[in-house]
Amino acid sequence: MNKQGVIKLTSAVLLAALVTTACGQSEDPDNNASGGGSEKVKLTFWTNARHDADLIQDKIKHFNETNDSNIEIDFQIMTENYEQALQTAIQSDEAPDIFNAKMKLKFEDLVKMNAIQPLDEFLTPEMKSRFGEENLQIDRVNYLEGKIYSLPNYGSTFRLIYNKDLFAKAGLTEPPKSLDELVDYAKKITEAGKDEGAYGFGINMKNPAAAFERSLIPLMRINGDDYYDWKTGKYDFAKVKPYVEAFKKMADNQSILPGFESLDIDPLRNQFASGKIGMYFSLSAEPGVYDSQFPTEVDWDVAQVPTIDGNEPKGANYINGGGNWLYMSAKTKHKEAAWKFMEYMYSDDVLVPYYEQGKGISVVPSVLEKAKEPTLKNFNGFAPKDDAIWPAYVTHKVEGKAWQNVISESILNVIPLDKAIEDLTKQYNTDLDNEEKNGKVKRVIIPDFDPRSSIK
Repeated sequence: MNKQGVIKLTSAVLLAALVTTACGQSEDPDNNASGGGSEKVKLTFWTNARHDADLIQDKIKHFNETNDSNIEIDFQIMTENYEQALQTAIQSDEAPDIFNAKMKLKFEDLVKMNAIQPLDEFLTPEMKSRFGEENLQIDRVNYLEGKIYSLPNYGSTFRLIYNKDLFAKAGLTEPPKSLDELVDYAKKITEAGKDEGAYGFGINMKNPAAAFERSLIPLMRINGDDYYDWKTGKYDFAKVKPYVEAFKKMADNQSILPGFESLDIDPLRNQFASGKIGMYFSLSAEPGVYDSQFPTEVDWDVAQVPTIDGNEPKGANYINGGGNWLYMSAKTKHKEAAWKFMEYMYSDDVLVPYYEQGKGISVVPSVLEKAKEPTLKNFNGFAPKDDAIWPAYVTHKVEGKAWQNVISESILNVIPLDKAIEDLTKQYNTDLDNEEKNGKVKRVIIPDFDPRSSIK
């Protein structure tokens, strides 16, 4: 299979229990890099993840107390401005020795900056076999120009989350299977829920990019559509039209929770937990969210996102972030020690409980063989089915507003949808052409791309 194509994950889902914590920063290490001297080898590890903090803190404590190489890990959780702090640290040659790869800073940019260390020299044949070649060579996710920069641990799947109580009140017995049903259900739930201030649909459009990552992109991809044509290497925003029109209809008939244009994801979750939202799209963290962050009495469930016509999927929903987890800094003075710690973090001793405690969707075969299935409510609904890892989008400079912001304006009737589509297609293709001519980006073309090529 083309490594740039779709990679199927034969994994089960683990969902996040959010734990809020924060640690102060400490000085950079200045000890010997061998990991075997009389002095401690102090390594810094930065992360922006809070959902797994309880487990990771416990595992790092165990490592610090038991490793035989005199290594000490300073673990720091960056609750805000992780990317900005990390970028500043990289530019000033003060980057942490190990840091979380799941972030907004682009993988390709980090490679160009010589900020992250290739791991090939450390990987044994046994370790490569354990993770699987396809999982280690996901182009522009953890693999670039013949080198591996990160190993997989977990990813996220996307589903329709729905309130069964509000469905029953509106006379609905099953989740919507088509876009038309999605719009119709939202209207019926809104009408039936007037007495309690409930609405049929919710969306977190304070951040359009995050909102559409959870909703518009899964809707397109389950139908085999995307705004980037992988076969030709060209943008075609006309592909978003039928899906955006569904959102516009729900907005126009006032079936969406009011104030959605300034609503963030946690306030949306709070409204759903309070029984005020009938449906919304989100990722596989939700069972953990409603187990601990927003405990709810609502009888809720999940379903695969609807197809455009209610028929079987022509594409595959996508699994986000399934190919990476940790980076080693290319500038660390302690590469052997850093790898020893990373090897521990990627061991079954860490990844099996990570799976069992519902922290993410495991993609590591040895973990899936050993671990017990998590028991969080609605966990099974997020298990991969008609899901795959899609190729990473081309990253390049774009003049003007991001496409998500323009599309959100069309939903709010600020700009006509057809004009938005026309302008975006022209602008994005022009910018990609210019960046390619200037040698700043390599266009991705997969002539035989098939979004269902590895779906069984």
